[in-house]
Amino acid sequence: MRNVALHSETARATPTAARAHPRSSDRVLQLLTAVGGSPTPLSLTEAASVVGLVPSTALRQLRALEAAGLVVRNDDDQLYRPGPQLVDLARTVFIGRSIAGTAQPFLDQLASTTGESAYLAVAEGARHAAYVATAPGQHALRHSGWLGRRFATVSTAVGAALGGRIDPDGSVAREGTLEPGITAISAPVRVNGGIVAAVTLVGPTFRLTGEELDAARQAVAAGAMQMSLSFGPSPR
Repeated sequence: MRNVALHSETARATPTAARAHPRSSDRVLQLLTAVGGSPTPLSLTEAASVVGLVPSTALRQLRALEAAGLVVRNDDDQLYRPGPQLVDLARTVFIGRSIAGTAQPFLDQLASTTGESAYLAVAEGARHAAYVATAPGQHALRHSGWLGRRFATVSTAVGAALGGRIDPDGSVAREGTLEPGITAISAPVRVNGGIVAAVTLVGPTFRLTGEELDAARQAVAAGAMQMSLSFGPSPR
């Protein structure tokens, strides 16, 4: 009976001890949550501090997450951001709904209001994005065919919007960065302070100029804001 009693006491103590000393897998998940939930990229020191690890231990676990495509580290600034696999998961299941599906009515309205083609772009790693939803423009001469396209975001309106680098009116415009004679206008879609996508309007530069460009920028910024509000706060 003494042995049984000792075994019983040990069994009851073990879960408590396990909770007091989180397993390595728990720390990995905490790191993933820290990087994925941060509104800005994190340095190694910042990520380690969030989960209470020394940087050397955090680095080993972040490398494992990198290998799985769940986080990426930018070679230029050495900061950690959500990786393509994590972005794909968030894009497919976000507060129980598809981001692309939720965005579609807003894209349709934007295309109808401006007459130009509207897209929704999501980040794929630190330097690329992909268009996951679209609404065709109303003009005979219109931009089309980029749905599903993956592209480099350097110097693009999408890249600026995904990075939060927008003008005071809430949008950013770029001319000829992806194709000559094409102007793109983008604005970020935010949820709980974090940027999850970018609304983009694409059309020929000769139409998007002067007052027409100003009106299009306002429409894109308003569409992105409405889309952000439609998601509401994510559950905790």
